[in-house]
Amino acid sequence: MATVSVSEIIEQVSRFTSMKEEITRLVYEQSWVDAQRYIGTLGAKLGMNVAVDEMGTAILSVRGSSEEKSAITIGSHIDSVINAGKYDGVYGVAAGIVAVSELVRQYGQPRKNIQVLSFSEEEGSRFPMNFSGSRFVINQVPENMDELKDNQGITFSEAKQHAVSQLHETLSKGQAYEVENFTEIHIEQGPVLENQKKQIGIVTGIVAQKRFSITVNGQGNHAGTTPMSMRKDALKQAMVLIGRLEEIAQEIGEPLVFTVGEMHVFPNVSNVIPSQVVFSIDIRHMDMNVLQLFEDRMLAQIRQQKQDRLMEILVDCWLDEPAEKTNPELSALLDQICKEKNISSHVMSSGAGHDTQIMNLVAPTALLFVPSRAGISHSPLEYTSAEDLNTGKDVLKEFIYRLAY
Repeated sequence: MATVSVSEIIEQVSRFTSMKEEITRLVYEQSWVDAQRYIGTLGAKLGMNVAVDEMGTAILSVRGSSEEKSAITIGSHIDSVINAGKYDGVYGVAAGIVAVSELVRQYGQPRKNIQVLSFSEEEGSRFPMNFSGSRFVINQVPENMDELKDNQGITFSEAKQHAVSQLHETLSKGQAYEVENFTEIHIEQGPVLENQKKQIGIVTGIVAQKRFSITVNGQGNHAGTTPMSMRKDALKQAMVLIGRLEEIAQEIGEPLVFTVGEMHVFPNVSNVIPSQVVFSIDIRHMDMNVLQLFEDRMLAQIRQQKQDRLMEILVDCWLDEPAEKTNPELSALLDQICKEKNISSHVMSSGAGHDTQIMNLVAPTALLFVPSRAGISHSPLEYTSAEDLNTGKDVLKEFIYRLAY
């Protein structure tokens, strides 16, 4: 039986990118197709059963000796943000594949079914929705999903059909097993573990988050002939709003986080007053009431600006995810394994969203982290050492063994 390391899988997947000088692998782009095909082909070489569902999630499974229809489930995602690092999401898929293949090689057929899910999408980098892969697995996709469009006007349905049909040319169509429990291993994407010199983070909760698209509609006009007092400059009003929202976030205080990470200016010409600006807002906190407080104050500010400037400002909340708690018994088992193996661990919450929070809606979940150098993620500087990657894989492997054998 073939063998492969976690680092080798991560390096191989990093080569599948839409941009020459950076890692960018958005859902359903050709680089995404190539990466998911590689994952499926690798699983087959390692002796696993491989299928791809309608959303494009790759399902790598090992049949158990019992007659149970559910499976011990491990998973993460292979899509990336723009100009990403190598490890986000991909590590969880790679560690799951290696851990399961090593267990089968050492101990043979498990008692329970095991499946590793390489989710199609988690980031929300191409379409205004995220977690579409895990949402499909639990049968909770939004009704309007297929009509969503990317920045090029391509619908989710069109992109999905084109990409997934390519995978089905070489990989079987199929569906995931019912999920008995779900475990995800991930780089931390923050500085806590490195600062505390801990090898493993045992995550007990994932923050609530909301994402908005804000559209400011002004009036385009000549930059040289329109008096300042008569302008309806969409960009200037967007900046006023963003500045006030930053103040509101500071007034509410940490651990609330507020981010504007994407902005589109139209017509984006140096000598034309901007007629429209569309920008994103991302807010996160463990308490949904705090997010609602921010939203209420944001809407009040928008109402005031609309009244003062007689300009249209539209708000679209396209992500509203509650905080999720992982399963205490599964977390306790992870803690026990770390202590038995003399691996240092830290109990913590996650400020980033993960597929775990979606799977947590239907099954008990566990989430564990390995350190990120300098806490950097969603960046080419993202890095976790091979030693830390393997430590996490070893903990995951023992965890799967105790659940499935």
